Amino acid sequence: MAPTAEGMEERTQRNVILFNASKKELFTPGSGYKTLNRKLRSTWKINTNKEEITDEKLAGTRIFVLAGSRDKFSAAEFDSMKRYLDTGGSILVMAGEGGESRFDTNINFFLEEFGINVNSDAVVRTSYYKYFHPKECLISNGVLNRAISQAAGKSVGFGSEDENNAQALQFLYPYGATLSAMKPAVAVLSTGTVSFPLNRPVCAMYSHKGSGKLVVLGSAHMFSDQYIDKEENSKILDVLLQFLTTDDIKFNVIDADAPEVKL
Repeated sequence: MAPTAEGMEERTQRNVILFNASKKELFTPGSGYKTLNRKLRSTWKINTNKEEITDEKLAGTRIFVLAGSRDKFSAAEFDSMKRYLDTGGSILVMAGEGGESRFDTNINFFLEEFGINVNSDAVVRTSYYKYFHPKECLISNGVLNRAISQAAGKSVGFGSEDENNAQALQFLYPYGATLSAMKPAVAVLSTGTVSFPLNRPVCAMYSHKGSGKLVVLGSAHMFSDQYIDKEENSKILDVLLQFLTTDDIKFNVIDADAPEVKL
């Protein structure tokens, strides 16, 4: 089904965020994401899907959210999600430590088409700082593309327009996995140099001209009630929503072509 200009324009005007709850999701607006729910409700209508994912369920939705799916998707559900992207919809996928094997899901089958894969690992701090648990990783130099800093209202570079400032945003990355990201996806956040594995992507974005957008984040805990207001996590959330709902974020081509990560 080819996307139509009318269909895409109609979708961009909708203000519904649909959280999936049919795959034993780790978090839902009513469980673990209550603070996030309150933040979003002032601008968005929040719905929850507890049934099979179909074209009809996604039809009235601006953003479809998977927050730690712990069950397998059917081929028909993946087909519906692909059609949803093809017609201008946006999808936010969040995972957790251990990836697919720990969560007993098959989401990578869907993500691989866009150059993204959730790895079966866990990000840990190599040295204690500020947070007690080693899997509560404070990442202070993980920005890979200056477009993310700009979208968050941060100045870019240390006086040089040719330099990405990896330290522009500081975020807490709890109980998360790393990602593999290659074109057409763009890695935008990494584990930095004080977490293990070093310099691995933890957030990747995909956008297709004339169709939808996809964001994959390796930690669903990052926006949970316990962590959403820690460090600059809420600013990261704002940037992800901005990317998913507007065309305002333009990736820096130099940063995208040569990110300082192990892909």
